Amino acid sequence: MLGFAVWVLGFGVHAQDRSLPDADTFYRRVRDNLARAERVTHLYTYKERRTDVHTNPFGRLGTDGTSLYEVYPSPVRQLVYRRLVERNGKPVAAAELARQDREYRERVAGALRERGARSSDDAQLAEEEAQRARERRERAIDDVVSALSFTLKERTVYKGVPAIVISFSPNANARPLTRQGRTAQRFAGTIWVDERAAEVMHLEATSIDDISYGLGIVARLEKGTTATVTRRPVGEGIWMPTSLTLTGRGRAVVFRRLVVDFSIEWLDYRRLPDELLAPFLDARVHRQTGSSP
Repeated sequence: MLGFAVWVLGFGVHAQDRSLPDADTFYRRVRDNLARAERVTHLYTYKERRTDVHTNPFGRLGTDGTSLYEVYPSPVRQLVYRRLVERNGKPVAAAELARQDREYRERVAGALRERGARSSDDAQLAEEEAQRARERRERAIDDVVSALSFTLKERTVYKGVPAIVISFSPNANARPLTRQGRTAQRFAGTIWVDERAAEVMHLEATSIDDISYGLGIVARLEKGTTATVTRRPVGEGIWMPTSLTLTGRGRAVVFRRLVVDFSIEWLDYRRLPDELLAPFLDARVHRQTGSSP
């Protein structure tokens, strides 16, 4: 869920207007909130609605059809489970759900054997993996901070909420080490921050350079690609991303013309009961909704 959204949310600021908040103090508040959300992102299950991502013979990507997934996170990337439950508003057949679940259980069993774990709720292993995941996310935030330059612009009201407007652009002197940092360095745009909560509410960004995937062999999005991200509170003082849009043009597999136009919604966040390697396999998670895996 989080791959593209994280890089646009961490930042440093430089105040130019005396009426604006102290830059360093405001930065620390926002940075702490972002880091706090990143530390617990694997503790929330949620639903994800998105356009189907595919290329038709005319090179158009992800514009006709929607899919709804139940997403069960894990501090182990291999064990994140995106369970497809609807296509174009119609429930997925029970047989297909059963096949997905069976394949996921096999994947979990294989990963546990590799790690020498006893079961999917091995508490010590879950905590160790969660700590490594938190460290990865902290490094990504720090890399994004250094990859971009930010400026406090003004106070405004965004959807009825007092907000601070911040502009950002690439820091040409930065040498990002992470994928998030390298992607961030190709964008410029505007961020709206809830001043009281010190939480990023919305951002709009436009790429000022091409973005390559797989060294440009898999795909390349051209300069001018636009992205928006929205965040909202999900409970317990935690904010999470709730929508992402991405629009642009490029090429796939070197020569095929590509038009990207899709959106993702994240909804129904639910806090998990504990640090878990495979939440989908834990009965406590399903008792919250009255369903079972």
